[in-house]
Amino acid sequence: MASKLTILFVDDQPNILEGLRRSMRKMRNEWDMTFVTSGREALAEMDERPFDVIVTDMMMPEMTGVEVLKTVAARYPETVRYVLSGHSDREMILQSTGFAHRYLAKPCDPDELKQLLNNSLGLRETLARSDLHRRISSIGSLPS
Repeated sequence: MASKLTILFVDDQPNILEGLRRSMRKMRNEWDMTFVTSGREALAEMDERPFDVIVTDMMMPEMTGVEVLKTVAARYPETVRYVLSGHSDREMILQSTGFAHRYLAKPCDPDELKQLLNNSLGLRETLARSDLHRRISSIGSLPS
């Protein structure tokens, strides 16, 4: 049996995290999900254990989503990186290019998010070779 997929959700708004926790509740037997309220907390979690996916907000105090994604891309290139943000500022989207595999707008349909996470993480099962997985994960963006 394959191990659970590990997903780290990052948003400075606790109500957004609680909404994600509720909407992803049905996936708890398939996914190991962690919810944190800052970029620094996210990086501390990633230093403790590997995550298959990180889903982060863009506008956060202290450390922006772009800063989080840059660090994750450098330290953990095998982690799939998504932005889930209510900010559709063109400049911010452009800044995340190369660090985020996908940019999703809030509000995001929970079923669409589940499907996206399942589809992108199917690579993990298919690509058992870590070198190949690392190369594919380093691609700047995935096709929609």
